[in-house]
Amino acid sequence: MVRSMKAAWIGVAAATGLLWSFSASAAALHAFCYSPTPACSDNGVVTPTTASSPNFGFWAASGPSTGDLWIDILVPNNYMLPSGFNVTGGVNGAVTATEIGSGWSSGALDAYLASSGFSGFSASPNNPIGAWLPVTQHDDPAATGYYVFQADLGTNTLAGGAGSGPDLNVGSLDLGSVVVGFLGVKDCKHDKCTTDWIATANSGALYEGSGTVPEPATLALFAVGLAGLGFALRRRIRQG
Repeated sequence: MVRSMKAAWIGVAAATGLLWSFSASAAALHAFCYSPTPACSDNGVVTPTTASSPNFGFWAASGPSTGDLWIDILVPNNYMLPSGFNVTGGVNGAVTATEIGSGWSSGALDAYLASSGFSGFSASPNNPIGAWLPVTQHDDPAATGYYVFQADLGTNTLAGGAGSGPDLNVGSLDLGSVVVGFLGVKDCKHDKCTTDWIATANSGALYEGSGTVPEPATLALFAVGLAGLGFALRRRIRQG
């Protein structure tokens, strides 16, 4: 029974994206907040803020990096579909984040983008929907996925630590929304160039929350509870 419970917990945690909470990629982006938005920091699950129009930026864990910076805004899909978002900051100044695809509800974000007009697109680290959806559902239980909006902020340099970089702002975020960045860094060898896309660490994503974002231990206990319930139901079905 102990082995079954352990296996069930691992399965549930992996399915909901909880196992990533306890590790971080060496090459990843991380959000931070600028004044007058109160400081926000990685809590092991997300980087939460309660400001609906946050001033924020991203830094690169691998050190100062220059590349094409994209901002992706994930809006819970039970809200009315927004027309777009005004994003300020970066070398392109004010730009509009427009909808990409028809809604993300499964798999990884880079795979969703690849199937929504960016053929062959891939990024690291991987961003499974289970990394953020359980947190969103904590504030917005009716959400089952996200609308995805994207803005290209052009070539920007991200610092190797929090507190420096393009000062960005997104207006009127809905509760449960997630903001992530992708940085496309060119790698040129022998007169041939490729673009390596650095994604946002799962726990480095800016999260628009109520201020009651669950900590990793709370989510882990939630996963254990789900595993126990599933085990009990399976046992009852077998006995029945």
